[in-house]
Amino acid sequence: MQAIWAICRRDLIHHFTTPLAWLVLAVWTFITNGTFWYILDQAHATGYWGQPIYLTAMAVGSFVLILLAPALTMNSFAAERGQGTMQLLLTVPITELQLLIGKFLTAALMLLVLLLATMIQPAILYFVSETGGVQLLSGYLGMALCAIMFAALGTWISLLVDSPVASYVLTMGAIGVLFLVGALDSQHSPPAIATVGRVLGLQTHLDHFRQGDLRIADIAWFTGLTGIWLTLAHSALCARRIHG
Repeated sequence: MQAIWAICRRDLIHHFTTPLAWLVLAVWTFITNGTFWYILDQAHATGYWGQPIYLTAMAVGSFVLILLAPALTMNSFAAERGQGTMQLLLTVPITELQLLIGKFLTAALMLLVLLLATMIQPAILYFVSETGGVQLLSGYLGMALCAIMFAALGTWISLLVDSPVASYVLTMGAIGVLFLVGALDSQHSPPAIATVGRVLGLQTHLDHFRQGDLRIADIAWFTGLTGIWLTLAHSALCARRIHG
């Protein structure tokens, strides 16, 4: 555990002493909280509150993560090779699993910090409207599981390429595909195609969480994909350590 925390702490300090992490946090906060403030102002002006207004901000945030999550994961391993420290890191007396978990934990914590930056929204709603209770907790649980899954995916892809830019593009593309597959779940699609979109589409599973509809299948979908990405990343890291 000490080895994992040492790797995680090292990377967290590195990330938050560079402009990238702060820029991502600023962009995320501006877009998600800006969306919330706009909707809150509109609801106050019209007097119509409808569904909990943080839901739209969450929906916008899930799309923004397509662009921002890869920026926080692209340096997990690709940057080590770019800086020439990858071989040195592989000679450290720790297991491949400890190294992988340390890198993954760094990416996951950085993405979860983004979610923490939106906690001002339910705090404000507590005084002016209904917060949604279970629906609010369900929505944040879905976003947290999504962020953790993105962290695992980005960590794996970062192991496969030598450039952080390539890692960013491939991770963003993979997340984009997960979103687009959900569009197949349409009333205009053939039943078989709609089923594929319903089962594999990211947006479909996130919608259930935002609606307060907690399903074991949705939790299993996120945790299962997280496990798959980490398993693939572990295999790639073991192969790299063996072959150099």
